[in-house]
Amino acid sequence: MGKPRVFGRFIAHNRTRVVLREPESEDLEGLLAFVNELVTEKKEDKNSQLFTGFESRFDRRQESKWLRELLARIRDGGVLCVLAEVDGEIVGNGEIVRGEYAETRHHGRLALTIDETHRGLGIGREMLKALLTEAGRVGLKTVHVEFLSTNKSALRAYRKTGFKKVGTIPKKVYRNGTFVDSLIMARDL
Repeated sequence: MGKPRVFGRFIAHNRTRVVLREPESEDLEGLLAFVNELVTEKKEDKNSQLFTGFESRFDRRQESKWLRELLARIRDGGVLCVLAEVDGEIVGNGEIVRGEYAETRHHGRLALTIDETHRGLGIGREMLKALLTEAGRVGLKTVHVEFLSTNKSALRAYRKTGFKKVGTIPKKVYRNGTFVDSLIMARDL
């Protein structure tokens, strides 16, 4: 397989070099380590702001199936995906999933996650810019994102990039004995 498409390179706030690129089949082990790190964080950190549904660690077979399906959806135009890589390690994953129906193909649903040790370094902001640029290039007109209402850094980041709050889903998540609302933000491209 050829080299993956590179969306950009930059220096993060901590002076590390970051590459933003599309995933490739060779990313299986790196993506497996990344997702399992998120699962562990969510389980062990009672204050985690992760808005992931993952309840248990993934094995190689599950991640391989997910990666094959993701790569197929990227090829058919159903998903845009940007990975953040630092020193050969995947530290972030962002996706925009295009609407499935003719009436919603102009709209995308955004999801973006950075591993715990690389948050606050500007990586998410650069990934978001790359995803939104690519979304506009492929003809998307609007995008929305949903995240926990307690995630103030996500709220600030999305506001700074032109997202507006369009809704709240009360008690969307039940975690650690408490209900947490989710926020939905959207923007035009």
